[in-house]
Amino acid sequence: MDAVLMGHFISNYLGAKAASVFDRLNAVVRRFAPQILIGALIIFLAGCFYSASRMGLNADSIKIGPLAVLVMVFGPLSVLYAALGLVLLAKSADTSIPLRRAVAISASATLAEILPMPGGAIVRTGALIASGAPPMRSTLLVLVTAILWISLATLGCGLALFSNEVAVAPLLIALGGGGMALTLAWLIRSAGSANACWTLGHRLAGMLLLALRLKLAFLVLGLSVPLLDTFPFALAIIAGSAAGVVPAGLGLSEALAALLAGSVAIPSAFAFLAVAIDRLMCLGTSALATLIVLPRRINSITDGTVNS
Repeated sequence: MDAVLMGHFISNYLGAKAASVFDRLNAVVRRFAPQILIGALIIFLAGCFYSASRMGLNADSIKIGPLAVLVMVFGPLSVLYAALGLVLLAKSADTSIPLRRAVAISASATLAEILPMPGGAIVRTGALIASGAPPMRSTLLVLVTAILWISLATLGCGLALFSNEVAVAPLLIALGGGGMALTLAWLIRSAGSANACWTLGHRLAGMLLLALRLKLAFLVLGLSVPLLDTFPFALAIIAGSAAGVVPAGLGLSEALAALLAGSVAIPSAFAFLAVAIDRLMCLGTSALATLIVLPRRINSITDGTVNS
């Protein structure tokens, strides 16, 4: 019994610490928000222009078929994937969020990444709290699943680099595997083995979805990249977004992708633009999903058919 009480105490303590870190980060970021936003846009636009110029890219160079599949198939799939993740988070918190509401919230969370702060995490945590989950538990679940996501991306990146005989690969594999093991252990203790397994399966499916999106983004530029070699760029996207101080990871994610491109023998200009295409597709699809789902939800609330 003492061990159980100690576990709850540690969870609450870590949740309070995480919330405190979020608050401090938000205060600093809000102070410099205009400068951060302008700087990120400059880096993103300048990087896109430079990469396109270096590649000799023009409108005729864009492959319409892969672009159509990326936008029309993988865009909606990504929105649905994010919504299912929120449904699973709510289940792990011993509450529930309906799928339609989860779609609206998840799309809004993706758009909130545009803000120079961890907007997506704040939106998801707020949604869990609004659904009846305790604040500290909500904060910890969002934080731990984010660490699991980063760990899987690190593990995938390590495997890709290992296949390309890069020296740092074993370290990345160890870090990714260790992070995955620790977060799963916490989820099993906190949410039960079934929810932990569902969460892991969902995140693994998400890594495959992201890798396929990136493969298509490279095909849009006329470059065929092995699926495994897209994982370093998946890590770049996730790490850029996780930084929380650059809007949607734009600029930072692309720069990280360009730096990692040489490790899998891909030109840095292609990597920068492929990640930019993927990020813009996600933002555009999320904006469209928000416009479609939110008005319907507002109307249903007004009509008294949905309890908020």
